[in-house]
Amino acid sequence: MNPAAEVEDLKWSPVHSLLFLSFSIGTGVEAYIYSLSYIATSWVAMPRSLLALLAVWPPLWLLIGGAFAGPLADWIGRKKTLFITLGIYAAGATGLIFSYTYATILIFIGLLLFASGGEYNTILTATHELFPRKYRSRVLFLELNFTNIGGSVAAILSLLVISSIVFQRELLGVTLLMSILIMYIIRLRLPESVMWLEAKGRYNQANTELEKYYGAQPENDKLVRPLKLPSLWFRIVIGGIVGWAYTAGFSLIVLTLGPYFFPSLTDWLIFIFGIVAFIAGFIGMVADKFSRKRFLLISAILVVIFAYLFIPTMKLWITDTFIFWFLFIGVSIFINIYFLAEDTLKSEIWPTRRRGLYSAIVRVISLGGSIPVIFLAVNLPIISYMWLGIGIFGTGLVASIAWYIWGTETSKGKSVRIWDEVK
Repeated sequence: MNPAAEVEDLKWSPVHSLLFLSFSIGTGVEAYIYSLSYIATSWVAMPRSLLALLAVWPPLWLLIGGAFAGPLADWIGRKKTLFITLGIYAAGATGLIFSYTYATILIFIGLLLFASGGEYNTILTATHELFPRKYRSRVLFLELNFTNIGGSVAAILSLLVISSIVFQRELLGVTLLMSILIMYIIRLRLPESVMWLEAKGRYNQANTELEKYYGAQPENDKLVRPLKLPSLWFRIVIGGIVGWAYTAGFSLIVLTLGPYFFPSLTDWLIFIFGIVAFIAGFIGMVADKFSRKRFLLISAILVVIFAYLFIPTMKLWITDTFIFWFLFIGVSIFINIYFLAEDTLKSEIWPTRRRGLYSAIVRVISLGGSIPVIFLAVNLPIISYMWLGIGIFGTGLVASIAWYIWGTETSKGKSVRIWDEVK
């Protein structure tokens, strides 16, 4: 008998709704904290050289947090790891409220980002294992889409209290603490990953989790038909590149464009992107019906096209805000759709026993690779800055083409257990 086979074919239940709620809040908090790092550029006076340091602070600490939590989740479990990151969140949020200097802001935002990187990686890992395969793609697309709300909430709170930096910081910190408390209460009622328990050889506990949380009894094992799957190294390279293209490209087009060139628009850029992207993200409702490979490829093509449109129209949008916002909204839509496809892909194509580790590895590649890009961009003129962004998204397009040709289809209700058949 195979509990993992059973859990993939369960009907939607109340526990799945709680899981979805908890993980959606978690991804929203991750984006909320990521955006805080850029909003914080207005809290204290700093030279442009230090602006670059704060700009790379988010990817640096996210990757460190993910690198810590990925192996930890494979070792002690998905659920315990999620409670550890909540505790670190609480410490960071409390410290942020009482931060009055550049150094303390960096320290506590770094702590929050560390927890966020670990939380996000674990949510990606657990989602593939906890939801029925019939709904797996749309669930993760919609969970990830809440990252857009998190960034927008941070920007709204910043804009509402723009005249008081102290009140702004306190309000942002208290809002974060309230979100952490809600997640803690919900997660007390959530199960451990049955697939992870089975991969660790804890079959009795896996059966107990099924009965306790889902009211299900294990059926006869539903064998997963072996497929010809791409090698581990090919998956790592593709996952790292498509993730890097999003992280570095998104940072340039959405996050650092404000602090580097339009400081007065920083909060507005984050806010508008979040709202537009969130609306576009509801395309995830049909994610289980369409090819993941085709979804990734088409979205990569559209991102490159819309990002390029900034170049020939530059003289116009530098002075005409209508044209600028039209282009920004367009590229925001397709950047988010590309993000949903690549983040889902790069967390699902691993064996259960090492899903946390390999998801963390490709996130380290994507986040770490964005750091030198952000540093380089601070001294570029705006035309070179935009070309750099197009080149980055173009690299993601090449990787998407490679996966379309040589990769494996992972959507349309495919079992995530196919990756347990390969090393």
